[in-house]
Amino acid sequence: MDFQIYKKMLGDWASSQQPVFIMGPERSGTSLLFQQVSNHPEFCDFSHATVETFCFVKPWLLLEPAGPENYEMRVYLGQKNFNAFQEKIHPLIERNRKLSAEGMHLQYLNSPERETIWYERRYKHLLRAFFFNSWQNLGKKRLVEKTPAHIRCAEEILSAFPNAKLLICTRDPAEIIASHKKRFKKEVELGKKPGDQSIAWLNHSTADYLEYFSAIDNKISALAARHSNKLIVVPYGQLTSEPEQNLKKVFDFIGVDNIGATASADEKTEQAWDPLLNQAPQKNHVDFSEQLSPQDIELIDAHRPSLKNSWI
Repeated sequence: MDFQIYKKMLGDWASSQQPVFIMGPERSGTSLLFQQVSNHPEFCDFSHATVETFCFVKPWLLLEPAGPENYEMRVYLGQKNFNAFQEKIHPLIERNRKLSAEGMHLQYLNSPERETIWYERRYKHLLRAFFFNSWQNLGKKRLVEKTPAHIRCAEEILSAFPNAKLLICTRDPAEIIASHKKRFKKEVELGKKPGDQSIAWLNHSTADYLEYFSAIDNKISALAARHSNKLIVVPYGQLTSEPEQNLKKVFDFIGVDNIGATASADEKTEQAWDPLLNQAPQKNHVDFSEQLSPQDIELIDAHRPSLKNSWI
């Protein structure tokens, strides 16, 4: 197929879809919400695993040979389909190769030339192609994708998929930080070195985490001001304490029938990889004192009122 025709087809398809993107700070309940949505019979099935593609954060990995860094993208796309996918986007691979040779950066998120890189590298068309082929691989059911870091590129998501729905998870800052510290300790106990870069995201200072939460909070406010009908905030505390009520809000927002949090196995897919996800969301009580010092808790308590969106 001529690539210009293919690109137009992708644009028409993207405009007809209502994919759901789940995002927010790490350890805020994104996996729980992802599985609750993907349990719904109208959505693609991920009962075998949870997948974080990072495709909007690192779209160029779709242009590279199969390897560890694009593994989860290939899970979403279908491992057997990757070569065929790259054949379809060969003009984009060649274009990006030339732009790299000319010195253009691959990373657009933190660049002062963000819009130029996004446009010139045709990342929008690349990501539409990725999701179109994933949609085919997943049975042409409605798409749901979960990557916490995609909160940083929500505007690009909405430019690629104008009818997308964003579910933004939040959670009490103390619970998130305590969860990070607990996970970091577990990874070290399992054999990873404390300085291992693969777990560096779990080992920041409390002040750094709070600065990050403020940046996300500001991002949520800015998105809500521009796209109020495209997103809702889903606080972890509310989801786990009143799952029926809050999942109804989620399902109503994304436009599907409410199957509730305790639907029977006939009404939703059973999760093989984590049986706990077959149950209604459970309230998770965190003892901050086990992971956080009194100084940490005092700092968090002082910072919490500055967050404008619901983080409870």
